[in-house]
Amino acid sequence: MERADEEAEVSRLQGVVELMWRTASVHRARAARLVTAAEPGGEFQARVERGLAKVAAEHAMAFQELADAAEARHTAAGMPVTSPEWNAAMTRSVAALRRAEAHHHRAAAVPAHDEPPR
Repeated sequence: MERADEEAEVSRLQGVVELMWRTASVHRARAARLVTAAEPGGEFQARVERGLAKVAAEHAMAFQELADAAEARHTAAGMPVTSPEWNAAMTRSVAALRRAEAHHHRAAAVPAHDEPPR
């Protein structure tokens, strides 16, 4: 991958991170409005919105880790494969990928509130 492509990939991932944080913020704000509106079913819908905010936040953290992994690979690309710096950069990349995977698993584990309480 060329340097410009690597930088574009990191930039694209950072853009996704920002989008996910904005999405989480919107869901949190909706949840707060629903709780204070005292509408029928509002508490249930607020729980749903808080769950969606949690999913978006976990995805934001996952994409941040993916951006960190891409940046570490970008750093390693300019080094000899046998150097300790290359090894350290690749270790950072793999660790970031594992953390990203864990965030995606946590996002998938957020319970879906698809039935309102009776």
